[in-house]
Amino acid sequence: MNSTRPAKKSFPTSLVVLALAIGLTIIFILIPPHREEVKDQLLPWNSHFNTHNQLEALGLIVNQSTPNDAKTIFGDDVEVKLFSHKDESSKTAEVYFPSVHIGTIRGAIALSLDVNTDKLEEIYSQGIQTTVTQTGNRQVTPNTENIEFLLQRPIKQVTLLPKKHLTERAVKMRFGAPQRIEKQSDGLDHWFYPEKGLELIMDPEGPEALQYYPQVRK
Repeated sequence: MNSTRPAKKSFPTSLVVLALAIGLTIIFILIPPHREEVKDQLLPWNSHFNTHNQLEALGLIVNQSTPNDAKTIFGDDVEVKLFSHKDESSKTAEVYFPSVHIGTIRGAIALSLDVNTDKLEEIYSQGIQTTVTQTGNRQVTPNTENIEFLLQRPIKQVTLLPKKHLTERAVKMRFGAPQRIEKQSDGLDHWFYPEKGLELIMDPEGPEALQYYPQVRK
């Protein structure tokens, strides 16, 4: 008499896929994410004057490094603008990095450029777009040729604008106590760290502004 063997039960494919997916998810959760090591010279609290009396801040040397140097650190997402008052006086040139990551620090960086007055006037007059703010001040977009020129100019001030609000306690833990605190015309407390070339503007409503320039020591 012929006997018939019972057919082997096949495990549903969908369950196998689901089990693998769950397993991989657990593995990814348990494995800590890789964090790229941040160089000490990039950290905001490590700004200092080097042996040549040059201010080094956020990986840049003030009055020597250019926006092109900054691009190698912070990427190519930049905006180049000229600014003036309502009467078109007090012109300045700036390069803005709207999104930078320094380890766990997220924010923006603005670089003020060293450009002589006559050249600023020329670039301003050749701008391809002018925007007028609510206060009447002007913001001018330079043409391509002038943008390339400005990206090669020395940086005279570096400003870091963190996205996360900085408490006084957090600032003192990282930067130490300021040498002096001044309440200025903007109604805000300005903390001065001359040895770091840093003026830190504390804004209770945020964001704070960390301004690095050599004249802080004077």
